[in-house]
Amino acid sequence: MRFLPVCFLALGALAINGSVYGQTKRVSQAPNNIRELYQFLYQCGRFLPSEGSEITLKFSLTHYGALRGKPKITYTKLVGGLEDQRAFVSAALDALETCTPVPVTSHFGKVVAQKVIFITFPGRRLRPV
Repeated sequence: MRFLPVCFLALGALAINGSVYGQTKRVSQAPNNIRELYQFLYQCGRFLPSEGSEITLKFSLTHYGALRGKPKITYTKLVGGLEDQRAFVSAALDALETCTPVPVTSHFGKVVAQKVIFITFPGRRLRPV
């Protein structure tokens, strides 16, 4: 069981530098592991405005994929004017709110409910992936 926290940290680090974000593919089924969870969430945040901005959110999910409490912002790099910055932060929070509850499998739901998740959404122009 010690492998899972390391896995979450490693994938969080990949998410921060964009490696996982750049390789997302459509998740057409319920996420069954952390990689699929990140892919699912990145699909929801793929239209974030304000290229160059980044935001990292810290949150937890229940065993059935709903948000547990409110997400916390742990890091931001905001570019542009004040309105652009507000729009970016709002879009990231809305993306997470819109995407939950995540339709996780029953097995993965039990695992993810015990973890704290960090996800970084990089900003980019409004265009499809």
